[in-house]
Amino acid sequence: MDLSPFKRDIDELINEFAEGESTALADMKRVWISRKFSYIYEASPSTNLAFFMQSLYAHSIGYMIGNASLSHRLGGLYCLYCLYETQPFKPPFRIYLSIGELKKLTNLVVDAKGKGLKVVSPLIRIMLEKNMFLFGSVEINEGSVTETVNQLTELQNARIQAAYKKLLANTRMEHFLHMDLVRYIVPYEIHLCKIIHFLSRHMNVCINYVHFTIKEFIGETYMILLF
Repeated sequence: MDLSPFKRDIDELINEFAEGESTALADMKRVWISRKFSYIYEASPSTNLAFFMQSLYAHSIGYMIGNASLSHRLGGLYCLYCLYETQPFKPPFRIYLSIGELKKLTNLVVDAKGKGLKVVSPLIRIMLEKNMFLFGSVEINEGSVTETVNQLTELQNARIQAAYKKLLANTRMEHFLHMDLVRYIVPYEIHLCKIIHFLSRHMNVCINYVHFTIKEFIGETYMILLF
């Protein structure tokens, strides 16, 4: 599947938004509408829709967490939001976001606040409240166990979202950037992996792998693998 044309469309959208050093979501919506950008889904493939959507999301995230201008980074965030909101798929495909990308998104919030931009933090809060993000990854063969693990993963995601909302709500944002948020997450993940291991032994289910990657805000990487 050649996604190059779709990525070029996103490049052109964000570049047009950033040309005038725009920073407002309303400006992105104006550019989006003028380009009739929602028609991007008219050319979507008939199969592998999840791969298609995650590829679009990933390309936007690349702008959002990159080192380009603030307008380009905000353009990536706004494009990500609009891609999710305008997709025709039911249920909608959620946005996969790693913990490392979450940290960089937090940096964008701080930078936007430093420029007096007040829309970014509320927008991300809306995205969290609408459960747009998917944190982590789980892959298991057996359907019944997959259901159980998915429910546990939802609880894990709720923990991460709660920690992140605390970041957004606290006025001492810079202080929390240096905190070790993994202490909120890792104990639960260890407990989660124990549950999965128990299920695999006692239900005789072949677990390919459950892979959680957690990157601490201080730069270390914690990886838990269960085979």
